[in-house]
Amino acid sequence: MAHTIVWPKKKYFYPIGNTPPVSFTSALSAETPAEILLLGCGDPRSILYTVYVEPTNQRKLDFTCCDAEPAILARNVLLLTMIIDSNDKQVKTSIWNMFFHFYLDQSSLDCLRKQCQKLLNLSVSIEAWKKGKYSQWLQFCSTHTLAKLREQWTLYLGVEDLPDAERLRLRNAFHAGMQLVKKKYNQVMTAARSAGPVWAYVAIAGPKHYQRFWETGVTFDDAEQISAATFINPTFAYDSSGREFNVHYGTDPILAFHLAVAAKLPLSPQRIPSASELVQMVKQQFQEWCTAFRERINHGPNNIVIRLCVGDALVFSRALHIFATTNFTDSGMYLSPWEATQACLDGGGYGPHQQNRAPVKFDIIDTSNLTDHLGLVNILVVTLPLLREDPCATLYTNTLLAPGEVGGGLAHRACADIATLSLMLGIVPVSYVSGFATQTNAHETLISEASNPRQETILWKFAPTDHSFGPLQVAAKSLGNILFNIYLEMFAEENVSRFFGPKLKIGFIHYIRASFAALLALVKQRTRCDWAQAFDHMISLIERDKTLLTGLNYYQDLCCQLHIHGVGIVGNITESDYGDFKSRIFRNWEHIPPVVCIVFKVPRQYLKAMEDTDADLLGTPILQCELEGNWHRNIFSAVQFFFGAVAPSPSDPRRLLAKEDLARWRGNSPLIVSFYVPSWLLTVQTPSTQVRLSIRPRTSLTPAIYSMLGPQLRLFSADLLDKTHVHVTLERSSNPQELSNLRVVTNVSRGSASSPAQPITMLTDKDWSKASGLSGRITVDEPLQTAFRACPLADISVKQISPFSMLVSSGQSHKQTISFPYPIDGSDPKTRIARASSYIEVDVKLRRQDNHGLMKNPFPVVQQNSVFTPWNIHNINLAKSPGLDISHLQWLHAHLSVTLSDIEYLAKENFPRLERGLITNLKCTIDEMFSAVGQLQNPHQVFVLHDPAQADRQIVIFLNCLRLDLPSHTLIADACILPATRSTSGMKIITQCLNLACARSGIVMLSTPTREIRVWWQLLPALAERCRNWSHSATCKYRDLGVPDVPDLNTSPLCDCGRGKSLPPSFLAGEYSILAPFVTRVALGPFFSLSYLDPIGSRLRQGLDNMLKPATAPEVCNACGKPGQPRLMQCSVCALVKYCSKECQKKDWKLHRVACKNSSTKPAAP
Repeated sequence: MAHTIVWPKKKYFYPIGNTPPVSFTSALSAETPAEILLLGCGDPRSILYTVYVEPTNQRKLDFTCCDAEPAILARNVLLLTMIIDSNDKQVKTSIWNMFFHFYLDQSSLDCLRKQCQKLLNLSVSIEAWKKGKYSQWLQFCSTHTLAKLREQWTLYLGVEDLPDAERLRLRNAFHAGMQLVKKKYNQVMTAARSAGPVWAYVAIAGPKHYQRFWETGVTFDDAEQISAATFINPTFAYDSSGREFNVHYGTDPILAFHLAVAAKLPLSPQRIPSASELVQMVKQQFQEWCTAFRERINHGPNNIVIRLCVGDALVFSRALHIFATTNFTDSGMYLSPWEATQACLDGGGYGPHQQNRAPVKFDIIDTSNLTDHLGLVNILVVTLPLLREDPCATLYTNTLLAPGEVGGGLAHRACADIATLSLMLGIVPVSYVSGFATQTNAHETLISEASNPRQETILWKFAPTDHSFGPLQVAAKSLGNILFNIYLEMFAEENVSRFFGPKLKIGFIHYIRASFAALLALVKQRTRCDWAQAFDHMISLIERDKTLLTGLNYYQDLCCQLHIHGVGIVGNITESDYGDFKSRIFRNWEHIPPVVCIVFKVPRQYLKAMEDTDADLLGTPILQCELEGNWHRNIFSAVQFFFGAVAPSPSDPRRLLAKEDLARWRGNSPLIVSFYVPSWLLTVQTPSTQVRLSIRPRTSLTPAIYSMLGPQLRLFSADLLDKTHVHVTLERSSNPQELSNLRVVTNVSRGSASSPAQPITMLTDKDWSKASGLSGRITVDEPLQTAFRACPLADISVKQISPFSMLVSSGQSHKQTISFPYPIDGSDPKTRIARASSYIEVDVKLRRQDNHGLMKNPFPVVQQNSVFTPWNIHNINLAKSPGLDISHLQWLHAHLSVTLSDIEYLAKENFPRLERGLITNLKCTIDEMFSAVGQLQNPHQVFVLHDPAQADRQIVIFLNCLRLDLPSHTLIADACILPATRSTSGMKIITQCLNLACARSGIVMLSTPTREIRVWWQLLPALAERCRNWSHSATCKYRDLGVPDVPDLNTSPLCDCGRGKSLPPSFLAGEYSILAPFVTRVALGPFFSLSYLDPIGSRLRQGLDNMLKPATAPEVCNACGKPGQPRLMQCSVCALVKYCSKECQKKDWKLHRVACKNSSTKPAAP
């Protein structure tokens, strides 16, 4: 696996998500079938929510879910099948309890046990499962997955049958673990993250519920229900670490829901939601999602499919790629670095003759927060080959950014200049190039403290053009320089000078030399150049490098991995002269391959000191192997482990067979370690060479490790010639296909081997270190060549027509478009005209991110036949977006204040409107409209954007109501739009209606310069398409030419297909209903700055005390919520809560006594 391997003693169990769900289809139009890959899928909340917000049941949904933790998938299957078998009442009771509570009552436990037994009866084998009631929509990618889940269900059934002593030990582990978390994490603000724009109003109730949950293990507030929940929930008692209470301290059931629904309450500094109200809100959401899921399953066969796989995300992605390339279901990739089981797609759906074949290319790939655990570059390398090459296909990455991390944070994680990496891989970070996002994490930015990171989601898509790009052409020396710079960044922790600089940004180490080789293999596929020259230049720079202190210690590892991945040959790796000690290592080998495998047995007693040490004292030590002689020390990081034994293959002694001990850490078998090395290295100083398992220095180590292992951090060492502990083999044990499969997938070219119709070349800066521009070429075909050669120079023109395209015209008869894979700045193109060879080359600069947005059209709309989809604005189903009472929007001002970055605020205050960025001005106009709607005294809901340079050019906007855009942590205006020009039909009626409204002061007039009107003209189609629930007609004006990037301001930017359709009832029943035939429904929301590029919210933080009034509101009675009469009295037992009277204290005691500091502990189950 191309990732560092950490000693796995410390591991948390994440049974419940701690962020609110998202809609996985928000980047797709409603007509597009969705094949979705979920890596690190976690619990199924986002699957349920995605189904819930679907506008219809017509779209086919196909989810492929991968998680390394079998217990997570076992719980998910329990939940989903119970939903199908239940009614709405059971959803809020036994099913809710089973999935979210640490302790269960008898009825809920019986329900859980019954479902476990049902699943075990149906899952005796894959073939048996296929005959069962759930098989049409719930499938397993491998027999291994089914076996691991069956193992979990069996364990759940067995908890109540454990010996009394074991049950008591488990109960004590639950109690001790819960009390430790409650004591250590007593001020948790995580609930505020799930509340989006109303985060400040849950700043009391959220932490209060967290404390109550970790005290009682349930979400009940009724004392009798709490007392009845006495049985341990077995689904929290087992994970891959064994039987233990290992639940992550951030777990709280309400975090997995949209707490922003609290905005529907009449919030004020004196009225904030209670913890009980939050629970009721999330239970209602849970019921609605479950009902929608049940209805969707019952809608028809194959309408929705959920596929499950237990395995590491990097490995599963690679296995899918291998199958897509070779049709081999045996991947040769190990499911985890600590087991011998290989990823095999043998569960059905992946065979060559399957009717409903499982997808291997996906419209949506969501990677959860795996970039924090596996590294952004590793994620991009394994997922991009699986992403369908379609402008709407989307890869989601989610990263935790440290407080104050702005500017280069994304580039730091990408180990490269963003534009350069994007071009080499052929993918574009959407919000980064757009300069805005329609989803926000601004509330997280505000609540983040020194130890509180914020979540940043980035969408990666292909360029929205009709052109299919082939490999990008790059000059060999430039590519060599770029790859060398990436190498330095990937291994920056080896650069000692950074430890003495002020800008050190090195977190957990994600990359090893195999990671770099895998990246090079992908770059090689997606670029075209003299690869041998580029490769040799890069290697020469690496060999001469003096900045990475231990770089040369990893050089042989690098050479080995470059060969394995088919990237290039370095140094002596193909050396045929194996020195004086060839016979000592390779006796009876007829052919010696360039790379061989060392299989290394570590006796268990050498691991005992580490195993017996408390995990908190170990930190996160990274394991590696070494070959060390008198004059050399080489380190190898691509290591595989398993517990068990190996034996020579009867058919070939150069191969070993593995026998894995499935007890693993709980057993006593030795640890089998394997890693690849260059063959020639084993013939140098062979008698003195040592093979070692060690811990990487300068990582997250603690003094305890140094005291155990000494300064060299060696766990075990043996002589290379020690045949008891060391074997040299052709490949890893029982795995002959690993290397061959890996070479196949890493040497698949992107697109045709011949030159693409329009070759695109990367231009670099003067240092040849990063991309600065692009060059495109068009070739004039034979029939037009004579006219082209005779065409006067003055008649040849080049102009930018879209964010990604240039139009080349030669006379009136020949026009051709050059499309580019990254946004461009075509304001100053350079043109080369070759009349004899009949081609024109155009050089353009790259568009660098700023507050003007993409050039020519900040809001592209992608056309696929008769379906149109916004490229950088997410879709939304207005019918499933909760409406808001505009009389209770006290939080609105604070929310809108973070749409502008600090820099944009300065520009707004210090520069005239015409000198500010277009996106900045657009944000200000939208914020002004929302603020006007939220005015308590005189709310306005009709706005006219008028062009002072053209009196009859205007946009009339009717804000019918405001709704919550829950997954985006913002709000949306359910609006009707009327772009009016001289040619607009019905203009007489429209004018009369608006004049009457103006006379009543019912309209807000907003002067909007022509250049901003043009931006609105470009925005309106995207706003209409994002919420569309109607179809375009056969005569739609978009159908032939698409949505224009450069609109005609004298005609409506909207087609006629949506006029008067699906209008909200509030508009049809209102005073402007006469205009219904002329308006189009749109979803208008704020646009947000990017917290990873520019500082946000500094002004709001200055007044944070005022904004946090709900969190510092006067104390109230814990029972009735009223102030003191005249003063409050605190509980004499715990001193944590207060009451206005003895009556209230007595009334609240039944509930409060459960959580009271000195109350008795939870009674044991009978």
